[in-house]
Amino acid sequence: MNLSQLVVHARQRSNWESVDLGILLARRHWLLMATLWLIPAAAVFSLLLLIFPDRPNLALLVIWWLKPVFERLPLLLASRQLFAQVDSFADALKLFFRANRCDALSWISWRRLNFTRSFDLPLTVLEQAKGSVRTARQSLLHRKTAGTASWLHIVGAHVELILSIGLWALVYMMLPEQIEVDWLPLVQGDNQFFMWLANGVSLLVMAAVAPFYVCAGFMLYIGRRVELEAWDVEIQFRKLRERFIAKRGTQKNGRLENNNPPSTPRKPSSVNTTLSCLFALLFCFSLAMPQPALADVITPAQAEEQIDEVMAEDDFHQKETVRGWRLKDFEETKYHFPEWVIAIIEWLEGLGWDDDSDETEASWVPLLAGIVEVILWILALALVVWLAWHCRKYIRRALGLRTRTINAPVERPETLFGLDVRDDSLPDDVTAEVLALWERGRQREAISLLYRASLAHLINRYNCPFQDHHTEAECAQLVHEESGLNKQITPKLVQLFSRLTQVWQHQAYAHRAPATPLLESLCRDWLISFSASPTDGDTQGGQA
Repeated sequence: MNLSQLVVHARQRSNWESVDLGILLARRHWLLMATLWLIPAAAVFSLLLLIFPDRPNLALLVIWWLKPVFERLPLLLASRQLFAQVDSFADALKLFFRANRCDALSWISWRRLNFTRSFDLPLTVLEQAKGSVRTARQSLLHRKTAGTASWLHIVGAHVELILSIGLWALVYMMLPEQIEVDWLPLVQGDNQFFMWLANGVSLLVMAAVAPFYVCAGFMLYIGRRVELEAWDVEIQFRKLRERFIAKRGTQKNGRLENNNPPSTPRKPSSVNTTLSCLFALLFCFSLAMPQPALADVITPAQAEEQIDEVMAEDDFHQKETVRGWRLKDFEETKYHFPEWVIAIIEWLEGLGWDDDSDETEASWVPLLAGIVEVILWILALALVVWLAWHCRKYIRRALGLRTRTINAPVERPETLFGLDVRDDSLPDDVTAEVLALWERGRQREAISLLYRASLAHLINRYNCPFQDHHTEAECAQLVHEESGLNKQITPKLVQLFSRLTQVWQHQAYAHRAPATPLLESLCRDWLISFSASPTDGDTQGGQA
């Protein structure tokens, strides 16, 4: 393995970044890897077709179980492509038996359902690790990548399933409407030809997904090795060494070209002087070093006596009293259930017991039935209360009750949809001012004055609960509803306000002014309905 030939930049990457790099590697060599996976798989599939022609599902199960065998050749090719070793298709196919030479039986037996297969397979194929060495190596590599490798396996399985379903959905959508196909026998497996065809499609889907699954797990393995073995640092040191060697070679070549004379050898006198200084320094250094302390040689009996003397000293016979709080050891007492709990349980059993019940059934069945019955009754009661609370307004209206008390403080709006509805903003004689504005050609102002005067009277004299967010139609509907609760709002007043609302909407939004007789009729009815206060009307009615 020559790290200088690595085709990707060696650096530390996150787990999912390494997986993404593996997907990119699989895209560049997808056709070759998919073909190398498919050829041995198709050979086994064809062999099973000849041996078991009436067992199509068995063939697909065998192909699925032998996936680790078929994935080794694309993995070996990916490792060689990563280090710029280009192989032809025939040379790569010859490596099939070499790739499956190590631990093939274990990968199709107890390791077959391993979720980290794509990450662990390089240990067997590339490192040829076995036994305790493989276990220790795998444990080290799994510390930060086992979760990502497992999720990669899960995603790969779902991608295969989605592609298979998508292909058959595409076939179904592309069929012409004139062709009627009875899908039930096909789905049930009655047609052997269709089952073999479906399994062949599944085989192609496995071959299409396998390169991405293998390369993603392989690059996740490479990323973990780059992190553990510092490939990036090693590559940089190799580059520095190559530059240093190249620089020295350049300098030598330059000296030869310039015919520089060879360096004169050092004179013997200078060599002797140097050696003398070196020996003097070594002698001084040896004198300055402390002499090693040598232990006295004693017999085992003497060593035992010394140990006994040391153990007899006061340092090994000290006593210390420690005081503190601790939990008290309570005596275990048997807990007796209260009588009311036993009574409730018996009552629940009585609810669940039926005269037709079998006496041999378990004792907990009546209790469970009683609990379920009580829960259902509680849910039904809660549903009734919830409906009553959310429909309380409609219930009050149906019973003729007011939704609020008259004496309660009410926040009365001062403007409604841009109209000033205060009493102070109205003239003393509303109808006279309306007719005067109408004669001067100011129809919109006349209708607006008559409409907002009606709103002001309904708010201040009849306590209609208008709100700022109400529209004209909602105000008319509210007056109609209040007439059933407030006897002071007569049907004639409701009809007048409904007509006036329609006239105002036509004028304000459609710019359609009413006829003069209609306006005069509205003014007359307005005088009859709003001229006297409600209490005056009631008093006059009583005197009559």
